[in-house]
Amino acid sequence: MAGNILLRNSMKRDQIQFLSVVFLLMVCACSVTVGGQGDQAQTPPVTTPTVELQLPLKVWIFPEVPAPLQKRFILPENMAWAENPAVASILYGLARNIPAGQAVIAQAEWNYVLVAPRWSAREGVFSEDLSALWQGKPRGSLRQIEKLLIYAEDYNSLSALLGEEGDEGALGEIVHLVPNSQESLAEELGASVWAIVPLSRVNEDYKILKIDEVSPLDADFAKKPYALQGIYALYMDPAVLAWIGEQGVNVLLDAFVGKAPENLPEAPLEVTSPTPSETMEPSEGLQIEENERLREVDGAVEVLIPAGEFFFGCDPQHNGGFECLPDELPLQKQYLETFAIDKFEVTNVQYARCVAAGACEEPVYTYSATRDSYYDNPAFANYPVSGISWNEAYAYCTWVGGRLPTEAEWEKAARGETMRAYPWGDEEPSCELANARDDRMGTCVGDTAPVGSYPLGASPYGVMDMAGNVWEWVMDYYAVGADGTRENIDSTNTALDYHREVKGGAWDYSWSWMRIAYNSDHNPTEHKISFGFRCMRPME
Repeated sequence: MAGNILLRNSMKRDQIQFLSVVFLLMVCACSVTVGGQGDQAQTPPVTTPTVELQLPLKVWIFPEVPAPLQKRFILPENMAWAENPAVASILYGLARNIPAGQAVIAQAEWNYVLVAPRWSAREGVFSEDLSALWQGKPRGSLRQIEKLLIYAEDYNSLSALLGEEGDEGALGEIVHLVPNSQESLAEELGASVWAIVPLSRVNEDYKILKIDEVSPLDADFAKKPYALQGIYALYMDPAVLAWIGEQGVNVLLDAFVGKAPENLPEAPLEVTSPTPSETMEPSEGLQIEENERLREVDGAVEVLIPAGEFFFGCDPQHNGGFECLPDELPLQKQYLETFAIDKFEVTNVQYARCVAAGACEEPVYTYSATRDSYYDNPAFANYPVSGISWNEAYAYCTWVGGRLPTEAEWEKAARGETMRAYPWGDEEPSCELANARDDRMGTCVGDTAPVGSYPLGASPYGVMDMAGNVWEWVMDYYAVGADGTRENIDSTNTALDYHREVKGGAWDYSWSWMRIAYNSDHNPTEHKISFGFRCMRPME
């Protein structure tokens, strides 16, 4: 009974604790120049190389910031959201990732808890075991845990706290996303099913497990390190801080705590930079190039890939600095006839037309990583459909009069006739080229982006998003010989009980997974929140 009273009382506390206000880091005079970083952190996130000190200043909130904190931030009318962190003047992210020499004006604390059913006999876990479970490698006393439930909007934040998934990824295997709108997960918990939830969403039906003998309910919690605690900071270059002055700081502090802010001083007469909500409508008036054609049944743009030879597989000299894996070999020259492939990944609105025609099943997941409503929300009509199995992708492509591309067709559309690691070439990936997980700063977007958002990352033929955004199913079976190298099996034989392949990486996977040669295999009935596809059609 006493424990319940303690729990109820704890829920009355505001989970967000503002730890510092107008807290400025000490910087030397040589680092005041915007972009002159002097001493850097060993692995800093992307910083502002240049900043134009004029309104509207741009703000970037990293996906790792918990959704409630993101929603709390109210953008002043004469400021704008940045397209990426490199062009932002003001940033909001994990305090531990702040580059050296930046000025911090405010911090907020956010705590998650690991919960089991109320009747569980378990008292706690070690943080190393919890991280291993999150990464899809359960060990020790956590080997019996088959599912770890989290709210979809918490995925990016928890990834930043617990580390990246393992080589095969835990999302959909151990880590399962549930809709943000679901009030409680208590009824789904069991001996082998636990959950991680925000402290603010805990109720008396949960048992909070200690991590390294520490619980947010401890009286001395504030004095102890805790694996599921994040400290998030609003920061900027000292030159920006000096430019906005005390009045500007006060405006940002109001924005930070969710109080309707005044505008920054010296506002221009008109601000034309769009907010995120203004960029979510489907694109209209697509321009069709000479090598493209419009598919009438679903409105997709098809790119014509000319007949000819190309290199299929992996070349270590053009592999982004990574070794070739056995299943990416052998490297071989192949000839393909002319074919057409979708310029963009199949979108929500296109897939909905197939569902309406009775040829496709509605996606298992109608939400995305950070959005309660995704598939059936008009705001995301031009975003890639996700959570699609191979069987469902195959049905759609059949409906439009085509099929899924073979792995060879997919690679030629991505690579062209010359070897390259990525669709754009051998240049190191960045958040300007693809929507994925930057190995230095974390996820670029933290969820899907509208199709065609990365023209700089297009393939030689102009095919978009073949690296990142969502994984794309191909026709091929995943089959390897005794030496681990690829074996060719007739992909049209649907009776075989083999896994199928996905290509191209996704928004929540690192750069190495986006290599053109990389293969990942999955059951054709499997649904993952980052699985999508595009179609091809042979030339008539």
